[in-house]
Amino acid sequence: MAKIAASVLDADFSKWKTWLPELEKAEVDRIQWDVMDNKYVPNAGVDRQKIAQLRPHTKLFFETHHMVKKPEAQVEEFAKLGSNMFIFHIETTKKPLQLIEQIEDFGMKVGIAINNGTPSKKIFSYLDKIDLALVMTVQAGFGGQKFIEKNLDEVRALRTKIDSQGLLCEIEIDGGVNAQTASKAIEAGTDVLVAGSAIFRHPKGILAAIKELQSP
Repeated sequence: MAKIAASVLDADFSKWKTWLPELEKAEVDRIQWDVMDNKYVPNAGVDRQKIAQLRPHTKLFFETHHMVKKPEAQVEEFAKLGSNMFIFHIETTKKPLQLIEQIEDFGMKVGIAINNGTPSKKIFSYLDKIDLALVMTVQAGFGGQKFIEKNLDEVRALRTKIDSQGLLCEIEIDGGVNAQTASKAIEAGTDVLVAGSAIFRHPKGILAAIKELQSP
């Protein structure tokens, strides 16, 4: 059964007291927060104060996905906000090993993301040092985009590398995930599915959406 990360990029925060308990009841594995800087991607992302607002109200695992040009400048801040995992894009740093150590020093797990068009082999040498490898299945920056199926080739390559070395690194995909694309992603070797629209805009509600994604 796939793990589910609920992306709250497009969630209605005026109704969080309704949907947060629903996510917990559905036993979603984690909440993903998209952090953007209007530079690396042309979007502002989720208001970081929402993390601080919700953190005291749930024990759910929070992962923050940093689509920013200077991720190292945000590590301390997001550790204090309550992020459990800090995910940075390999395209945005020249010192990934130093950044990995910085994140760990602040008590967070580490994820590395590759954007659409970046080959997975670019992060092969870091897989034994991180907890999660994130493959974008859309172009980073916006919710609701169409799933790019060819990017599952990067998932397959990561799966082969991780399994051949007996590593514990999980593989996550983000972008265009629904019941139909989820099955293809799981078959390719994905461990964690990030979904936003498929969860919060499902006609039968959050619980039905999570069940659909877990066993497509």
